[in-house]
Amino acid sequence: MDIFKKYKKYKKISNISIVTISLVVAIWVNFFVLNQTDFSKNLKTSVIESNQKKNLSDLYLENNNWKILLKTSKQLNNIKNLSLSFVYNPENIELENLKAIWNSEVENISNTDWISTIFINFQDKKTIKNWENILEINPIKKEQKSEQINLINSNFTDNSWENFLLTTSWITF
Repeated sequence: MDIFKKYKKYKKISNISIVTISLVVAIWVNFFVLNQTDFSKNLKTSVIESNQKKNLSDLYLENNNWKILLKTSKQLNNIKNLSLSFVYNPENIELENLKAIWNSEVENISNTDWISTIFINFQDKKTIKNWENILEINPIKKEQKSEQINLINSNFTDNSWENFLLTTSWITF
């Protein structure tokens, strides 16, 4: 009789441990794999999609320690000037601190809320290599909430004065 009691006790403990482990695994899968939290997106990106490459536009924005960097994913040859338009929420964001990486002139010709048009004029023709920084933006936020900056209508002119349109992107910071 003592053996049967021990067997029933062992079976109960075994069943309880299986149910507990199943519950922990189900919660882990739900939170880290199925849930749409930032951590789960990062986990999925680093584990499941590790061999996939991002399809970046010609010009894109990257957040780097609260500085937004304008970069290129393609080589741009013999540039004389670069034209960019940013669309953003002026009630919360100010784009006043624009600094070109190279010796160039940056003109902000915006006179409209929500849209800022920038011209970058290079002294000499410039070749910009893949993944190089072009412009540094230090945005000023009035409130700490998520905002977007959209880069639209971008093009460059080469030394033969031919105009090339560029694909663009946006960033949330």
